[in-house]
Amino acid sequence: MNDNLKSFLSVLALVVLGALGTWWWYDNMELRWQSRRHLSEAAMKDRMLAATLLLRRNGRVVDGTGSLGELVLPKVAGGTMILSGASGTALPGQAQEMLDWVRRGNTLIAEPRSLTSAEKAALAALEPASDDEKDDEDDDEADATDKPASVLASAPGKAEARKEDKDEDEDEDLPPGKPAPASSFAAAADGDPLTDRYGARVRRDAKACRCRTQPAEADKDKPEAIAAARRERDKTVSRLTLPGKTYALELDGDMEELVSLPGAAAPLWSDDDGGAVRVYREGKGQVVLLTTDYFNNYQLDERDHGELLLALTDLAPGRHVTIVRNLNVLPWYKALWRHYSLFLVSLAVGLALMFWAAVRRFGPIVPAPKAERRSLLEHIDASGAWLWKADGGRQVLLDAARDDTLALIRRRAPALFRMPESQLWAMLARDCALLEADVIEALEQDAASHVTRFTRQIRTLQELRNHYER
Repeated sequence: MNDNLKSFLSVLALVVLGALGTWWWYDNMELRWQSRRHLSEAAMKDRMLAATLLLRRNGRVVDGTGSLGELVLPKVAGGTMILSGASGTALPGQAQEMLDWVRRGNTLIAEPRSLTSAEKAALAALEPASDDEKDDEDDDEADATDKPASVLASAPGKAEARKEDKDEDEDEDLPPGKPAPASSFAAAADGDPLTDRYGARVRRDAKACRCRTQPAEADKDKPEAIAAARRERDKTVSRLTLPGKTYALELDGDMEELVSLPGAAAPLWSDDDGGAVRVYREGKGQVVLLTTDYFNNYQLDERDHGELLLALTDLAPGRHVTIVRNLNVLPWYKALWRHYSLFLVSLAVGLALMFWAAVRRFGPIVPAPKAERRSLLEHIDASGAWLWKADGGRQVLLDAARDDTLALIRRRAPALFRMPESQLWAMLARDCALLEADVIEALEQDAASHVTRFTRQIRTLQELRNHYER
């Protein structure tokens, strides 16, 4: 090997080593943004926050309420109402009010409740067995003929296990193999008065459950496993072609489907198999039944659920959307006020009156005074009232006040009484700033029979007394 070749190989090795080092550095040491699913605190409190923002961004006016019980349905604005997660909780009166609201040309979006065990048994008796179930039964019979008696002894337990897998959420209230009577549908109808008129229910889709098989952990990143998972997921997709549209919306089939009870109403239009969306005519408006809540924060961004929401809110001419977020449950204080407001107002008024009466008598009660210890003023007041009514009583009162006043003036100003009476009365009126006529009336004339004049006489005497007492 010559020197040129050695130099070339050395340079090539350095280039490869530098390229590998550069790749390792950028692969392990470089910072990259990674997307992570995160729910804000507002989204955790409001499961319909994403739908609210989407509708408002597209020109809808959105109002939300905590529960159906808080709505005053006759006053709800026209447009669209979404009952989110409130399937089967409407009371008969509320259901009738909602249907009346829909008949005026509005749209109601709701979810029917799930099948009961009686309804499942009745539907199982009416529907023929599917090909898969027949194959399972044939396989069971073939296995039973080939296995020994010791294995056959455990067959009933395995059959029961297969039955539970087939319908794992079915109750065991009815005897096995005995279908429910027809009256069971009427008994179950009490639980969902809103959607009973359409005969629609929700049940678990066994086919969708079997399609959701997960690949092994080691193979989940392989292209073949990803393609197989996509094909299995596509089997559960529901396709809906809206009226007047040429393309179909893809909806997540999930693991539930809409089924019809005997005598169910035919929908106005629905998805391809009627298992995801059904629309019924109700007066001038429409009632939309969904198999699940496609519009919550977790499912709105799946497939074409957002476009479905906008399309359904376009069915009604109004742009107003009312979202009911929770079940038909009122807080205790709101329910108490709604049903017993008159009683509460009466109770509050009664308590206020009792409090007012108690405040007026706040503190210990003062003992009543004893009758034998009456004050001197009461005696004087009673004597004056009696003399006022008695014959000559007024003159007695006036003479007593007059004599007392003249005696006081004689003690304080004896020189005045050396004057004649006419000059004396004029001097007293001047010194006390009184009218001479009032002084003469008080000191010379008889007691007046009129209350006003008698009071003036006594007042004049009192003013003379007050002047010479200083």
